[in-house]
Amino acid sequence: MKSFARIAFVVLLAGAASAQTPRQVSLGEVWVADGVRVVPLTIDQVEGVLAVDINIVLDSRQVSVVDFQLTDLLPGFFAFHNVDADTLKFAAASAQAVEAGSGVFAELQLEDTGANPELLFSMVVLNGDEIPVEYAPRWVPTVVAEEAALPDGYQLAQNYPNPFNTETTISFTLLESTPVELAVYNTSGQKVRTLVKGERAAGEHRMIWNGRDDKGAPVASGRYVAKMAGAGFAREMGMTLLK
Repeated sequence: MKSFARIAFVVLLAGAASAQTPRQVSLGEVWVADGVRVVPLTIDQVEGVLAVDINIVLDSRQVSVVDFQLTDLLPGFFAFHNVDADTLKFAAASAQAVEAGSGVFAELQLEDTGANPELLFSMVVLNGDEIPVEYAPRWVPTVVAEEAALPDGYQLAQNYPNPFNTETTISFTLLESTPVELAVYNTSGQKVRTLVKGERAAGEHRMIWNGRDDKGAPVASGRYVAKMAGAGFAREMGMTLLK
């Protein structure tokens, strides 16, 4: 694939930057459609974003990038991407900052070869480092649940690791495609963080909780409860956060 020089977006912002809670950027659940494996990129708050620069490390011998598209969460943005050696470089910018929102802001489309490629965030920059951002610089397997390996019921597995001090993985399985909510509550019964809300396909799903609430603020050490609920089913399990 032809290599292109990286586009540098220069963002001029008035006034000094005030202290901000770091934004959380991550890879979401993967699905396959029409021979294409779709990897969503999510953000917990897009307010004020003018420019995005992302590098993703991949094995170009196993992975063929079909496209990289923005969603309606970033309206009016100009986007560019190219693969240089084993790094996918993506950049997007707009003359007007996004007002507010959260969820999937871009979708990486890969040719579905039947293999389970692994991706790695090596860089995520918002507004030229004007907005702090946190992301997981670790390998994330883009595994898709096979149609033949459906669960025999609705299950919410014990998180791992537990106890944990930075982040933990919560797994759940669905018997069929259905709307579901997975949220974390404190011992007072108050909702701390919504991890999943909406329709999900049958099979196993994995979510990572980083010990932060819906506003991105770190929560206190202690015991928390993960609750999964949908039409006709409900499950919950306890977790312990240690710092």
